[in-house]
Amino acid sequence: EFMIETEGSFGGLGIVIGVRDGQLTVISPIEGTPAYNAGIKPNDKIVQIENESTINMSLIEAVSKLRGKKGTAVKIYILRDTFPEAKEYQITRDTIKIESVEDFPLDNGILYLRIRDFQKNTLSSLSKAIDDRGNKVKGIILDLRGNPGGLLDQAEKVSDLFLTTGTVVTTKVGNSKKSYYAKFGQTEYEGKVVVLVDSGSASASEIVAGALKNNQRAIIIGEQTFGKGSVQQIFDLRDGSALKLTIASYLTPGDISIQDVGITPDIKVEPAIISKEDVIYNGVEELPDDEQPDLPKDEPVVYKLKYLETLQTPEEEETPEEALTREERKQKLNEDFSVLLAKSIIESSNKLNREEILDTSKQIIADISSKEENKIELKWNELGINWSDGSDPNSNPDLFFQVSPLKPELIAGEKGTISVLAKNNSKKPVHRLRAVTVSDNPIFNGKELIFGKLVPGESRSWDIKFDIPKWVNTRNDKVDLKFFQSNDIEIIDYSFDITTVGNDKPVFAYNFEIVDDGRYKSEGNANSMPEEGEHLSLVFNIKNVGTGKSDKTIVTLKNLSGDSVYLEKGRFEFTDFEPDTAKTAPFLFKVNNKEINEINFELNIIDEVFREVMVSKIDISGLNNIEKYTKSGGSVVVDSKTAPIRGGGNDNPPIIAYTEKGSVFDLLGYNDRFAKIKIDPDKTGWIMKKDIKINQNPKTPEDLYTFNEVFYSQPKINVLNTPLTTNKEEITISGFVIDSDKIENISVFKGEDKVKLLTPDNNSQEFSFKLKLDDGINVFNIIAKDSQGLFSKQTVTIRKSDFS
Repeated sequence: EFMIETEGSFGGLGIVIGVRDGQLTVISPIEGTPAYNAGIKPNDKIVQIENESTINMSLIEAVSKLRGKKGTAVKIYILRDTFPEAKEYQITRDTIKIESVEDFPLDNGILYLRIRDFQKNTLSSLSKAIDDRGNKVKGIILDLRGNPGGLLDQAEKVSDLFLTTGTVVTTKVGNSKKSYYAKFGQTEYEGKVVVLVDSGSASASEIVAGALKNNQRAIIIGEQTFGKGSVQQIFDLRDGSALKLTIASYLTPGDISIQDVGITPDIKVEPAIISKEDVIYNGVEELPDDEQPDLPKDEPVVYKLKYLETLQTPEEEETPEEALTREERKQKLNEDFSVLLAKSIIESSNKLNREEILDTSKQIIADISSKEENKIELKWNELGINWSDGSDPNSNPDLFFQVSPLKPELIAGEKGTISVLAKNNSKKPVHRLRAVTVSDNPIFNGKELIFGKLVPGESRSWDIKFDIPKWVNTRNDKVDLKFFQSNDIEIIDYSFDITTVGNDKPVFAYNFEIVDDGRYKSEGNANSMPEEGEHLSLVFNIKNVGTGKSDKTIVTLKNLSGDSVYLEKGRFEFTDFEPDTAKTAPFLFKVNNKEINEINFELNIIDEVFREVMVSKIDISGLNNIEKYTKSGGSVVVDSKTAPIRGGGNDNPPIIAYTEKGSVFDLLGYNDRFAKIKIDPDKTGWIMKKDIKINQNPKTPEDLYTFNEVFYSQPKINVLNTPLTTNKEEITISGFVIDSDKIENISVFKGEDKVKLLTPDNNSQEFSFKLKLDDGINVFNIIAKDSQGLFSKQTVTIRKSDFS
């Protein structure tokens, strides 16, 4: 995958695909590719690739099967709304090019060039785009936004296109340095250049931005870049894999390390989103890590420019760029503030040097900034906020704040509102008063409060609205309100606590029956053993054994046996799954290969809201040793004190129930060791012949039978009460774990680190862990795993506070 990205091409069909509701779906064919020419359309469902069903197939798996050498063919089956059934398409693969460079001519001789990443063909593509327009190019906008990097040598050569002299980049290994210098003869464009960057610009794109900025060749517009200052080399291994190894760090001209810091733009652009529902105006900036104070720092921002971003009604899903037409992509540029700003600067300045362009652009930037400020002020006025600025900021305002309710408590799964009152007790007005929340909990962090101008004695309230996800755990969080006034001068902090109350959660368990007797659309000989040509159903009985309801449960079965098995039905969705209730999920599959001895599936039971997941391997073995099955009538009487009932006719299927002596069941058939019995109107099971007596007469109505269902379930973790907040240095977390199988281990993780481990090897285990606390929020995850490989997790969140 890495080599495909850097090579810039691969053999394939030319479609953008995604997984939608468990189905492999065409987002869009790319114009001019084999898939496009074959008539593949957006929203087509790819239900089969060659002989294998795509149900629950991962995107990576699907891509690997669709790609291949140029000239080879692949057979896919497409389901479309207008098709009565899946239609076969045989498509011959061709070379699909990943365009590294995209170019659009703009007005007044300005050329827009976007580099998506740095591939082997980036330099040649960029040179061609410039050469094709010759002397008509009056200025270039080089867009590196979202560019994650790529090949170092391409970044060096692209920089060299615009430089006549100077250092492009320096690589550093230990104390040894090696610099790459611009070559005079390789310069191809000497006009005005503006570079666009954002927080997604990394590595090679930062090399280009740093080289052009620090050599005074271009101005940089956008956001602080990502800050990846390391160099990797690829080492091919004999088995076809490769090792990607970090071998050096790199420095931009002036020996400036941008690792974890990034490139600082000359003109920082900040979008302002203002509506009744949402405000993103000017949060607290994250400061660079101070762990390496001796590193040289990049130059500061020269201009800051805030603009009003127009909110559009969001689509269900944004169309991927690859699926947009060239005309649609160009239209997006005409609405892109950073592109329009860069265009204005190029048109207004006749200078080539970065510092001179910045100096001569002062007025045009001020004009644009003033226009945007007016738009923002009008927008605030619509919401009843006076956003006028004061020439004399109140240097030490006397402000009063109050939160309502005084001790906020929010319920998981519900919307909550906290009101903050601000009153100006000063003798001078406060202008553009605003605040932003700072909290360890991302739900409460970064919320903006806007109060505007407050004259002496005036007060105003702002409601902070929270939509608390249903899955959050019970916890207590400190929230700091950082207040600012005109010119973003920080003036005061105010703190309060929020308690979030979590919900009871669902926990899932299952058993299953192998069906081939006509029930659930199956077709077979009723012996509950998969055989070539048969259509079988794995009928899962899913039970919610937790204390909370599952609003939406998704149950999927993934085929792990390749094209030996064709999965026909692999996904079910259940809503309002109440505790202590069960749902049936019959998965249909066909056996294609008589030589197969074992069929493997992966079962996933997912609560989409709580993010509770149960993953289990399902193995059906012994297929080369199928016992002869004889259909029969009559009944059986259980002769053992207790007897297990299985979901299939040998020792491999799971025990689905236990029955007691004297129970009578209808007999449906038998093989050498097991009898097939009816245990419910639509359920059968298999009981060992040694545990029963066969009666050739049918059951009589007064006959009774008892059975207790058995489920595979995750270990149950019970944590005894722990405080939400404490001022102690350590805490003891106690509780116990129980499971129907042996508990293999109990682990405690603090963040990413495993801090405790128990290996009980029995069905129940008490625990008591003494754990150290850090200041602020401490998140502990207790994970229990049983001998079947099933695991469960319990999260405990404790805040260490400084209260006494």
